[in-house]
Amino acid sequence: MERADLVPDEAYKRKPKHGTPCNSCGWCCMVTRCILAQHVFNLSEFGPCPALTQTSATTYGCGLVVDPRKYVPARAASKGVAALRQAAAVLIGAGNGCDAGRQGEWRDRVYDAALEVRLRSAAHVKARRRAKLLWGLSK
Repeated sequence: MERADLVPDEAYKRKPKHGTPCNSCGWCCMVTRCILAQHVFNLSEFGPCPALTQTSATTYGCGLVVDPRKYVPARAASKGVAALRQAAAVLIGAGNGCDAGRQGEWRDRVYDAALEVRLRSAAHVKARRRAKLLWGLSK
């Protein structure tokens, strides 16, 4: 289930095609919450993320990456801001390209397959496990 109907059409128009590099449009975070946001804010998967941060007139970023102190000050003090930022980037899939899709949108199957291989790699699994531990995720 997606709640893209709650997101302004202008945001969807800025969204890059599935599988292409991220342009920081914020559309994915306007529609769903990643596992990190669900954990930090104790919210369900659907709906806009409270950490979605506008970084310019047309771009957005993850507030948990940009400034974890704002959302989890005690954890940032004990674990370190840089470590939390890096772990958050792993958990949100930063650098993977646009993996968000609107119902009916064309999906790049080659990208999906390559991303699946990357996400199953031993190095990524290990980095994700470390990132989850740092953020206190048990899932």
